[in-house]
Amino acid sequence: MGRAALRLAMAQPPLSQSIARLEKELGVKLFERANRRLTLTRAGAGFVEEARASVLHADAALHVARAAHDGEAGEIRIGFVSAALYEHLPHLLSRLREKYPDIHPKLIEMSTNEQIAALSRSEIDIGFVHTPLGTDQRLDVHDYPAEDLIAVLPEDRRTHGVTLTDIARHGLIMFPAAQGPSLHARIMDTFTRAGLEVRIVQEATRALTMLSLVAAGLGAALLPRSTQHLVFQGVRYAAIADVSLPAWPLAVIAKRRPRPAIVDSVWKLLEARPDVS
Repeated sequence: MGRAALRLAMAQPPLSQSIARLEKELGVKLFERANRRLTLTRAGAGFVEEARASVLHADAALHVARAAHDGEAGEIRIGFVSAALYEHLPHLLSRLREKYPDIHPKLIEMSTNEQIAALSRSEIDIGFVHTPLGTDQRLDVHDYPAEDLIAVLPEDRRTHGVTLTDIARHGLIMFPAAQGPSLHARIMDTFTRAGLEVRIVQEATRALTMLSLVAAGLGAALLPRSTQHLVFQGVRYAAIADVSLPAWPLAVIAKRRPRPAIVDSVWKLLEARPDVS
């Protein structure tokens, strides 16, 4: 008992009294006391294992609490548009696992407008969106380099590029104007300036939906170049040969400070990437 008190940096009598109170509270003897020696009873041996586990759990809880306070642990809610799936979002998730293994992302696919609304209600923490943004919220915005658009057509075994006329002949599967008014208008204006009338045969808000509709032969779509990473049966990707279409913008947004420390931690990873301006 004396050696134990020394390790705890306390006097022996208070330690003996604490153990006696614990035994009284538990209603069992934890130690056999004989000839100035202490040995654990069966009850004491069982209790000490659980006590050690409790100390470990308490230490772990303290570590988690401190990490969460410092923005190095916890859940981060990430909204994203389909275009983020093929390159930028996977890169962020890989960096998160490497730098902050105790941060757990929760991914929610949403349109740009849905993400802006979700940010205002604090339902997501950051979002991958298409710009420009139709909001007056005070947001931090980091732009990725805009991607060229490519055509997606029903598979026809050809490998060459296509023209605006080819796309107009198929009819266009397009995202709704409300989802990206500026880009939608610029794309349609490109056809108009080329003297082409293009019919929107179907609207869709998700890239995978567009690909499915193209594969079914309903029309052609215009999607960012990184979509080519996705192998999708029944479609072919083709460069547009005769005109330069407006690029497809992608950005990351978050509320400005003050904000949770975990958001700042993730934001630093985004700022550290060379392809974010």
